[in-house]
Amino acid sequence: MTLTMQDKTYFKALDGLRGLAAIAVALFHWLLSFAGFLAVDFFLVLSGFILAHRYLYSDSPVSSGKFVLSRLARLYPMHLFALLSYTLVYTLLVKDIPRYPDGTLFTFLQQLTMTHNIGLNPHGQTWNVPSWSISVEFWLNLLFFCCIRRNTSSVALLLMSVTGLMVIYNLTGHIDTTYQNYFQVLNSGLLRGWSSFVLGILAYRGWRLIRTIEWSPLIILLAECAVCTAALALFFARGGDMRPLDIFAPFVFAALVVVFALEQGVLARLAAKLQWFGSISYSIYLNHLIVLMLVDSGLTRLGLSHAQLTPLYLGGLLLCSAMTYRWIETPGKRLIMNLWAASTLTKETSASCNTNRK
Repeated sequence: MTLTMQDKTYFKALDGLRGLAAIAVALFHWLLSFAGFLAVDFFLVLSGFILAHRYLYSDSPVSSGKFVLSRLARLYPMHLFALLSYTLVYTLLVKDIPRYPDGTLFTFLQQLTMTHNIGLNPHGQTWNVPSWSISVEFWLNLLFFCCIRRNTSSVALLLMSVTGLMVIYNLTGHIDTTYQNYFQVLNSGLLRGWSSFVLGILAYRGWRLIRTIEWSPLIILLAECAVCTAALALFFARGGDMRPLDIFAPFVFAALVVVFALEQGVLARLAAKLQWFGSISYSIYLNHLIVLMLVDSGLTRLGLSHAQLTPLYLGGLLLCSAMTYRWIETPGKRLIMNLWAASTLTKETSASCNTNRK
């Protein structure tokens, strides 16, 4: 079964959850009091879900060139802006340029080419640290386009995810791994990302199977409460020996995505009202370390704690992100896609002229 024009094309509840996840990452780096880093795995599950919806099960075929350009248009303008902003803010605050064991110029060039988290710098994260997952997502998106088809077995996808997570668990003990290389060749961040991404594809297939069922309000509410409780437990139940349970986070997030994608329950409708936060979530994610540095260096001198400064931090971050979404993300994406369209039109016109001459 393929999608038709009558099928759902936008998931408002998932957009709201994406906004909450971006804020969770920002608060994690600000407060360091809960497992907000797990929101990155939610992003990757959601990415698999959305790309399956837009490309894998779409009736409109997309060329490889347009797919790559569309992913660059989505990811690169804000990534580049955040990289340059981080460099400027760091240099102004520290009075020196960032320096890294793997080489300042070498790591900067990796950032420019989004190759900074594929295993080339095993000594640590560099520059605008949250962008490690942007590198992972871009290359996993290309792998998805090249390797995953509609007839790819769901069992195969599940085995990919389980195998990847088992390797991570056995070698790291938990899911919080990014730049490390396993066996000196396999980047743990890429493996972590792929393990979550393919679960997103499975979640999309699950949604397609159950989307037409009219569930009773009670069942939907219970399902929403169950997946939300499981997710919150992963984020906040951090005592004792709970950390290894993080390895199950991608499965919980996959279930969360399926249930909220149905948009039949009370909590999903509430999440849909947070759609604006989802719209600026990418800017929130890439801006938050820069805003954190500015607020931390400028106001903690007053003797106030991070907890006391949280409203100011979040307010400044949301304001900054709303501006970069409007003036960097949106026009940057439009510019790249317009250049692609103009290039395609020029080639078609040239080919038509050559045909007419013949």
